[in-house]
Amino acid sequence: MAKRLRARPSNTLLLIIGSVLFLSLVAFAGLNRPVPSYLIAAGNLGPGMTLTTENTLALRLDLGSLAQSYATGETAAGLVLLQPVAEGELIPLRILGSGLGSGQTSLRFTPGLKPAGQITPGSRVAIWQVVEVQEVFQSQLLVQSALVTDLQFGEGLFAGELPEVEVLLSEALATLVLESIAGKANVYLLPLP
Repeated sequence: MAKRLRARPSNTLLLIIGSVLFLSLVAFAGLNRPVPSYLIAAGNLGPGMTLTTENTLALRLDLGSLAQSYATGETAAGLVLLQPVAEGELIPLRILGSGLGSGQTSLRFTPGLKPAGQITPGSRVAIWQVVEVQEVFQSQLLVQSALVTDLQFGEGLFAGELPEVEVLLSEALATLVLESIAGKANVYLLPLP
């Protein structure tokens, strides 16, 4: 009777099979690990807005070392934006706060003229008033720089009306604007670079 000798698999073949198995296990483990959900702006969000499920979207992303810099649903609950965020952008934790800063307030009013096209939430404006002094109209600077947090235009039949503008400024400057509005002076917004 003839004995058959089995050929032993070569070391190269064993190494290839072992490497394929190892890489498959690593890939499987990497794909099955949980990936956190980060908040993305569902639309253009202005300063002063509270983050809600209506104005944000949750998207699962692997941000690696940047993970601690961006808001998740748990880290951003009830927080307020301090700067604007454009639609589709990740929301950084550094621009979130608990509300208005110390000595700040928010003021909503209708300016005397329709604001310039470049005035949008997040832009800076100068607030001016025009008063009559000795039968001559004079323009006076009320606020050198204020942050626009919201701009509300009318819809439908009211689309041609002047919009309401909300600005974020110090309490001292807010009193100047309130005095001007109460005194029936015309208040205007001019865009700043």
